[in-house]
Order: sequence, then C-alpha cells, then structure tokens
Amino acid sequence: MNMTFKEKSAWISLLSTVCIFGYYFYNIFMLLDETAEVAKYAALGLLIYAVILSIIVEVFFQTVLAITHRKDALIEGDERDRSYEYRANSLAYSVLAFLVVITLVRIITLEYNPTWVSDTSEYQFPMLTAHFLMFSFILSEIVRFSGLIYYYRRGL
Repeated sequence: MNMTFKEKSAWISLLSTVCIFGYYFYNIFMLLDETAEVAKYAALGLLIYAVILSIIVEVFFQTVLAITHRKDALIEGDERDRSYEYRANSLAYSVLAFLVVITLVRIITLEYNPTWVSDTSEYQFPMLTAHFLMFSFILSEIVRFSGLIYYYRRGL
C-alpha cells in the first residue's frame, strides 16, 4: 500500500481536522448547560484554541512530511492530481453551499418568526449561527480531504 506524497498530506489534514474540530464541537455541545454569558466566552476561547492548534499541528506535520519526502515534495502535481483536487473541491463546495443555504434559511426564518424560538431555548445559544457556519466549513474540508484520499486510493 504505497501512498503518494499528496495522499499522505491529505491524511494528515483529515486526521488533524477531525481530531481538533471534533474536540471543539464536542466541547461546544457541552456548553449547552452553561449560562449564555459563560458559554459565549468559553466558545470564543475554544474557537481560538482550535484554530491556533490546527495551524500548529498542520505546519508541524506537513513540514515533517516534506522533510522526510524531499524529492516528492518538490514534484508539482500532474493532470491526475489536478483532476483529483478538482473532484474533491467540487464535492466540498457542494456540501458547503448546501449547509450555508440551510443556515441562511434558519436566519431568515427566525428573523420573520422570532416567536418560534423562546429566549430559554437551546437554539438561542450564543454565536449559534457562527457555529453552524464553522461546522459547514469544517465538514466541507473533511469531505475535501476524504475525497482526495478516495480518488488516490481508487485511482480514478
């Protein structure tokens, strides 16, 4: 099972994204029992932590990969690589667009029907729309990395 440099890079990105943002969203859901003020600051701290940790982990592991596979890192992608990236990006964009539309529908619906959600509801969680959009972005990235890995494994 020989993996290309780009496939290894996609695996690093997929695993780090799933682990770091899985932890992030798990902790966000745990904030539902907290007061709105506590949850707001805790959520901001979690977001900053996740983004910084993601940058550090990606830079570290991608650098280690590039150093250990110096020759492969210097090779630009061929037509096959571009095709895989195009397909994976297309899948990710579809997921992102769908989830953003769902978020927009939620925003518009609540704007015109504010009584649908009471002030004590969990749907009034601070920055909920921001978390929906962050989830949309992260899920689309997971789909993109998974798509790349799938196409490299299948060799389509």
